[in-house]
Amino acid sequence: MRFELNWKLLSAKDGDLIPADMYSDPANLPGMVVTFRIQRVYKGNMGSEVQFHTGIGGGDCAAIYSPGLNYLVFAYGSSRNQLGVSMCSPGGWIGNEKVETELRYLRNEHPTPKDLEQTGWWWTKPNATQIQERWKRAAEDGRKRYDAATGRICGLVTRPHSEDELRGAIAFLSTQGSYPSGQSESSINADGSFCSSDLGPGKYYLYFVRGSEHGLAAALYYPGVADVARATAIEVAAGQMISNVAFKTEAQSSYSVRGVVAFSDKPDFGSDGVTILLIRTDGDRRVWYSGKAKSILSKLAYFEFDDVLPGNYAACAVVPASGWMTKKADLSVTDHLKFLSLDLVRKK
Repeated sequence: MRFELNWKLLSAKDGDLIPADMYSDPANLPGMVVTFRIQRVYKGNMGSEVQFHTGIGGGDCAAIYSPGLNYLVFAYGSSRNQLGVSMCSPGGWIGNEKVETELRYLRNEHPTPKDLEQTGWWWTKPNATQIQERWKRAAEDGRKRYDAATGRICGLVTRPHSEDELRGAIAFLSTQGSYPSGQSESSINADGSFCSSDLGPGKYYLYFVRGSEHGLAAALYYPGVADVARATAIEVAAGQMISNVAFKTEAQSSYSVRGVVAFSDKPDFGSDGVTILLIRTDGDRRVWYSGKAKSILSKLAYFEFDDVLPGNYAACAVVPASGWMTKKADLSVTDHLKFLSLDLVRKK
């Protein structure tokens, strides 16, 4: 299983024009492409691998899958190359009791007593207590099954100076790729301890993120490095609990990014209607900065970001109106203030 972020902003070259109405046109929004290795097809001809399109997580109805697990997937679409899934799609992890029932039906197998018990509810009309007990048993059984099929990674975060306040979270990012939102994430306790939720078997980068009132104040990979190329991945197996991870954090320098947005024509939206995006492009976890531009002339606006962490970024302007294109700009934040010039062009 592989996870790839699909977004016109990231696939465009430096200087390319892309649609600026990203929030009003769903076709311009980011999405995920999830690649599955097929074990069995129940309808159609899919080959050995298939790709499904879904959201990025974080409230957009994305279908979230865990690496290393097997799933029954019901996809929709007009062709094999345009198959989509969402959190409302049927199917799911094959160890789930409900999915096992669906698999027996698809395979023309005889139903089990549990299958008949579920379907029998439609006409036996159980009372509220019976319903509650049935769902409680199902939830406990499902939890035990999932615990046995997944693992956990736990450890301790230390800071450069013991008197420093330790805030933030640890994200567990599969080496096969990850969702920008919706991935497994654990808050850090007051004593620095953390523990993941259930993780599918496989290798993971641990990613420490600490925020500030201005944005991100730290973003480090285990064992405490800023570059994913120097990060150490941790492998977890089904039913395994890894509990000796020592994650040492360090202070990180940050820099300012400032610039202007030039319009090819007088804008037909409010003076504060321009949003500037800075999207981190290196590494497996994308860091996002977003801020409003301030109008200074009829065809010119100014923007500034403080506390931007070092790295490579894609930048563009976003507007709440159709008919505008934005020029994508690649930016490398290194060791000093950066000035950026962006364009908004009205379509002819």
